[in-house]
Amino acid sequence: MLRTYLLRIREEEGEQAVEAWLTSAEIDAQAVTNETAWLSVGATKRALRGVVKRWGEQGLTDRGQWATHPDALGSWVRMLREAKTPSDAYRYFATNARELTRVGTWEMPEPTTPAEKAAAGHHARLVYRPIETQAEDVTDSVDIDGETLLCAARRGELASLPCIWGFDAATVEHPQCITRGDDACVYELTWNTGRRHLHAALGASASLVGCGVIVGLTGGWAAGAMAAGLGCLLGGAAGVLRDKSVDEGRERTFERNRIAALERGLALKGEIGATPVDLTGAVLGGKFRIGRKIGSGGIGVVYAAQHVSLGHEVAIKVLRGAAARDGGEIARLRREAYIQVHVDHPNVARVMDLDQMPDGSIYVVMERLIGQSLADRLARDGLLAPGFAIPAFVEVARGLAAAHAKGAVHRDLKPANIFLCEDGVAKVLDFGMSKLAAAESLTQAGYTLGTPEYMAPEQCIGGSVDGRTDVYACGVLMYEALTGELPIRGKNRRELLDLQQRQVPKSLRVRRPDLPIPPELDAAVMRCLRKRMSDRPASAAELERLLEQIPTAGLPLAYPPDVSRKGPRTPAKTVSVMPTPRGQ
Repeated sequence: MLRTYLLRIREEEGEQAVEAWLTSAEIDAQAVTNETAWLSVGATKRALRGVVKRWGEQGLTDRGQWATHPDALGSWVRMLREAKTPSDAYRYFATNARELTRVGTWEMPEPTTPAEKAAAGHHARLVYRPIETQAEDVTDSVDIDGETLLCAARRGELASLPCIWGFDAATVEHPQCITRGDDACVYELTWNTGRRHLHAALGASASLVGCGVIVGLTGGWAAGAMAAGLGCLLGGAAGVLRDKSVDEGRERTFERNRIAALERGLALKGEIGATPVDLTGAVLGGKFRIGRKIGSGGIGVVYAAQHVSLGHEVAIKVLRGAAARDGGEIARLRREAYIQVHVDHPNVARVMDLDQMPDGSIYVVMERLIGQSLADRLARDGLLAPGFAIPAFVEVARGLAAAHAKGAVHRDLKPANIFLCEDGVAKVLDFGMSKLAAAESLTQAGYTLGTPEYMAPEQCIGGSVDGRTDVYACGVLMYEALTGELPIRGKNRRELLDLQQRQVPKSLRVRRPDLPIPPELDAAVMRCLRKRMSDRPASAAELERLLEQIPTAGLPLAYPPDVSRKGPRTPAKTVSVMPTPRGQ
């Protein structure tokens, strides 16, 4: 109850003010530093009086930004593992009252009337009863002044819970209170869930009036009516997109606060490093015994593992470091698992399970792949011979086509996300940055996400993406694999994003005239690299057909060691450029 007030005093007045406040309340500093410790009612009242002296009663009821401060979320670890909505959080109060107070009980009556049931998503009624108070002599047993402070603090705590989900604080009505002679405190809570569809209605209405009136005055009322209809449609669509953007932001806010609570809870228990850096030998979920580490990246570690009962091998990716606290990375891992579970195709790495370790850390169980990534193969050999590359990229195109059929656009296709198995199968990995056509994006509109060397022009400017965006990235992959060089290079990210929109690279056969690259393969790759989406292959399935039609008889499967990774030096030439594409 006191943690948020301590944080505010520390921020606004400094550590000495915190010490003076706690001393005046006769509270050991350690008891408030660890918010899971219990305080006596008397000490709590004294501390709350110090808060009221600073900011008035509003300082108790309005917790503001301090309600979601990472250091104030440690007591909500269990609640945030169970609660999906603010209604769940209030229900947690009722079912886990002993975790919150030892001097009272909480109840949350279930809605009974149709109106109450309809409002259940944004309204809750909670009842607090002091354990030692009897209804018949309540006025004699209650410390009115002190209980008023505690009641205000309870209102502040209850009002702040929706903030964890990114909503505004709840409004609190207090029709009954023990300080007014009632046998319980009743709190009626209402919170704004985002005015869903209001933006759509307002956008449609504004467009309707604006377009209809303007066109009606200038081109007749028939034309005005048509313009009004079009304006209504466009305005409504803009409103729906606005709603989706708001929901997406709240989802990220909740995920961030949930992970902050977990980290704070672990720190309080002295377990902030409890998840070992090396999980070798551990059994996750009672099913998978961790073996050796087989890979690591910026956001996680991948281990070989074995199913304890069935004996088959799997790979397990565990988030680590900063990513384990980053709500966005956790959402991406979940998105990756969701897509790879639902895209059942031999050229897409299969996901079997997603779960949490006891400390809340996320891990995903995938099929065990034996081989190497395309990135490792290129680092070793420099480039691929066309006899090997064509069948491999046919399978990459098939995997992409399967994902696109489910509405998923990869958006981060690069050599590290293509795996070349020892049995000759190529698989697409890591859909963590993908975008589902039917779901909210994990990024805001206009934000560029991906690896700039492989990003399509429309992706570079934060525009709409579809399967042809992945086709462009596949073209970059093929160009790099077949020539040993990227088609477009820049000094920095900004320059790369600009050049991807306007620079036309040399063809493969011009870049590497020393290599036996078939003209049909050259044409297919260069078509993938067209700046306008409409000029590329219409889909990954079409790219697959283009590659399958290329004759492979007589093409080398591998180059001898003396073949240079880089092409012959040629005099510098003027770079061919296109105007920046519009309307993509």
